[in-house]
Amino acid sequence: MCLVALLWLGVAAAQASTLKAYTEEFAPFNYTRNGQHLGLANQILERVAQESGIRIERFSLPWLRAVQANQQEPDSIIYTMVRTPARDKQYVWVGPYDDCDLVMMRLKPRTDIVIQNLKDAERYVLGAPRGAAGIQTLQNAGFNMKRVDTTSAEENRTVKMLFAQRFDLSVGLLIPHIFSARELGLDASQIVPAFTLAKGYGCYFAFNPAANPNLVSQFRAAYQRLQERGEIERIRQQYLANPGQNATPSVVK
Repeated sequence: MCLVALLWLGVAAAQASTLKAYTEEFAPFNYTRNGQHLGLANQILERVAQESGIRIERFSLPWLRAVQANQQEPDSIIYTMVRTPARDKQYVWVGPYDDCDLVMMRLKPRTDIVIQNLKDAERYVLGAPRGAAGIQTLQNAGFNMKRVDTTSAEENRTVKMLFAQRFDLSVGLLIPHIFSARELGLDASQIVPAFTLAKGYGCYFAFNPAANPNLVSQFRAAYQRLQERGEIERIRQQYLANPGQNATPSVVK
């Protein structure tokens, strides 16, 4: 019986070392190209797997299907997940690997743009894709929406319009803006944050709460070791135009 028990425990331990990871196409945090999983979160995930010895199986799905798959598979994570108050108790969190602040961005030569508060921003013309989180945030803050250009339906076009000086400031997340500029062959180092419209809740790996606690501990310990060695930040900096430049000076209260 002891031998059988030991064999069973060995099988259980092997199973506990396999983690299913569900994600979506959300460049540059996580996306696929030619069958390969790429992006900031995927790079970190690969390093966690190497550091921990956990076998990770990744699946890129439409977001709602990814959420459902994570809910149905106990030993699984979903990423990139923004940690909001409403979601806080629904998952076990590891991260964040980015603040995911919503910011207003300008081109580097536009040193004439100075914003200390949201009212200051109404002196300029802003741009954001239709339906983007930035639009809703501006509306909720009582911003003068006549100063916002929403003719773009996607982030790439918004970035292109910023460089063409169709408006003064673009609203969104910094890392995806920089990625879009690079994809368009534009000088991403010209994009600089001018004002923080809303502090983010952070971007995380989110575990199903029923996941094996040992698996969660293994994953978290590996992540923390990488963080302590500075590897998480070094990966993040690859996606920023100006290493070392982070959050913006002003925050909407």
